[in-house]
Amino acid sequence: MSVTSIFAWQRALLALLMLLSGVVHADTQKEDSIKAGFLFNFAKYVEWPAKTMKDGKLRVCGLSSEPLSGNLVKLQGRVIQERVIQVYTSVGPDDWHNCHVLFISADESQRVETLLRAVAKAPVLTVSDSEDFTNSGGIIGLKLHIGRIRFNINQGVANKAGLIMSSQLLKLADEVLP
Repeated sequence: MSVTSIFAWQRALLALLMLLSGVVHADTQKEDSIKAGFLFNFAKYVEWPAKTMKDGKLRVCGLSSEPLSGNLVKLQGRVIQERVIQVYTSVGPDDWHNCHVLFISADESQRVETLLRAVAKAPVLTVSDSEDFTNSGGIIGLKLHIGRIRFNINQGVANKAGLIMSSQLLKLADEVLP
């Protein structure tokens, strides 16, 4: 299989996952599993500055001991862009800037402003399911819309952090803030 066909297959898979993500009901475990899948796919379509990717690892972090009902740790060891995912939980303020992807649950909404200020210029993809996250300065905000997980992107914040968002990812967002 050629590299071009692999990328085409990946784009089609991302589109299918994000457009046709399973209907989410009151089942928090299922919803959190889908959100973890979104985080994995977001990381496929974001480019970090080369200097932050020297060790061949992609650090995915969560603030609590079991982010996304424990589903975040299921990403451990998977590979994206030839980088092995390492999942860190219970990440404290001193380590927020060392993450490539930082998930902030809605339960942590009282800390969002402090957190976003701490990583404002660091190449950290911030993702949250807290309300109005992208308008508050976060990069990707997950939301439940008509029983489906959808997302908004704040491209201006991503650019300031030195992250390049794939045009494929931007097309799938409900809203892209400049």
